[in-house]
Amino acid sequence: MLLLYCRPFPSPCPPLRRLLRCRCTCSSASSPIVPYHQSFARRMALAGIHPHHRIAVGVSGGPDSMALCVLTAAWKKAAKGGSGGFVEGLLGVVVDHGLRLESADEAQLVRDRVHGMGVICEIARCEWPNGRPKLGHLQEAAREMRYQKLLDICIKQQIGVLLIAHHSDDQAELFVLRLSRNSRVLGLAGTAFVSQLFAPNLKYDGHNFCRYGILLVRPMLDFSKDDMYKICQGSNHLWVEDPTNNSMQYARNRIRASLRCLSTEGTFQSELQKLIYACRLTRACVDNACSMAVKQSITITEVCPSSVPGFEVS
Repeated sequence: MLLLYCRPFPSPCPPLRRLLRCRCTCSSASSPIVPYHQSFARRMALAGIHPHHRIAVGVSGGPDSMALCVLTAAWKKAAKGGSGGFVEGLLGVVVDHGLRLESADEAQLVRDRVHGMGVICEIARCEWPNGRPKLGHLQEAAREMRYQKLLDICIKQQIGVLLIAHHSDDQAELFVLRLSRNSRVLGLAGTAFVSQLFAPNLKYDGHNFCRYGILLVRPMLDFSKDDMYKICQGSNHLWVEDPTNNSMQYARNRIRASLRCLSTEGTFQSELQKLIYACRLTRACVDNACSMAVKQSITITEVCPSSVPGFEVS
């Protein structure tokens, strides 16, 4: 098995008080997080991922990705008997979009904190040859660039699994956003638990053309935003709050603020999650039906090619 390269890392830098808000509480005052570890292990098993697999984690430094780092590192360490040092086969990746003057310092701070968790971490810096994206497309452009950088590093490090910290609140925001854009049922199903991320470039391996791809897994979809805070607090790890997440210039942030207000009204959140689940179940049924149709078509072609239009027995 290939091992990730372990290199020394600089000492932690001081918090960026003006730009970031950091929270930390003592673990003795927080709820036990053992159930989160157990739930995470079940989700990873459901995705077919095991501790010996080489895994990358997208880390922004916020409570979501830091909670994901906590659970992933503990999950891998448990399989190794809690050995010290850096966690084998685990790489944190911080994407510095370079869209704010402070982003480089923030990325350095996050990398140091991830290193402090015993996880090797590197920074991927983005370049914008055509200039900064326009405000209306900034979040979409940043997202595309982020996934491209994550994919590039996974390919370079020969890592086949990428974990992203999307949770149930993210699903709710995406549902409302797509609903406002007249999306249909399949679009309202939200992000998938497991999907694939493909590189746009093709490579000739000497025999065939192949396209690089990795498995993209979102093991935190059953957790809420509050769960993310509890996991960080329970493990006594710091996180940062991105100030752009509070900017009302972006539609998703406005939706997030509205949902936060509505969540105080009784069962709204639970009912919304039920609706999202119904859409996801519908999409799963459609995907399964399409898959079965393709398999049946292939079987018919192999057994009796003449029964399929376009095929004739000579």
